[in-house]
Amino acid sequence: YRQMMSEKRKSQSILISGESGAGKTETTKIVMLYLTTLGSNTSGSEEGGGSAEGEKLSIMERVLQSNPILEAFGNAKTLRNDNSSRFGKFIELGFNRAGVLQGAKVQTYLLEKVRLGFHASGERNYHIFYQLLRGASEEQHQKYCFHDGI
Repeated sequence: YRQMMSEKRKSQSILISGESGAGKTETTKIVMLYLTTLGSNTSGSEEGGGSAEGEKLSIMERVLQSNPILEAFGNAKTLRNDNSSRFGKFIELGFNRAGVLQGAKVQTYLLEKVRLGFHASGERNYHIFYQLLRGASEEQHQKYCFHDGI
């Protein structure tokens, strides 16, 4: 952030990598929270205003709140990790010259497309499928041929 805000204004990148279960997802959340907090506008405008009822969410809040949605579609239970990311993310945060967060772009790509049709014993498919099953009515279960435990 400091290098980005210096007179030379150099773009910065952070690469978070590691083995399964090493904490990459949690580290990403912490880094994003830190950077978006540094880049939040404290003047009380839409960019930095709180999320009080009736107010629009700040860019920072929208970026951070998108993560659980991405995880539902891209995370699955594996033998080593109950909430293992099975997808990659490229997150681009855009700051203006004053260092205020202006927007974000998230690109995702599945690492395990095969998981849609098959997963190993003791593992599960993507979380979103189980969330859909849990939230569906009995009528929807019958209409869409949902079968528990299959």
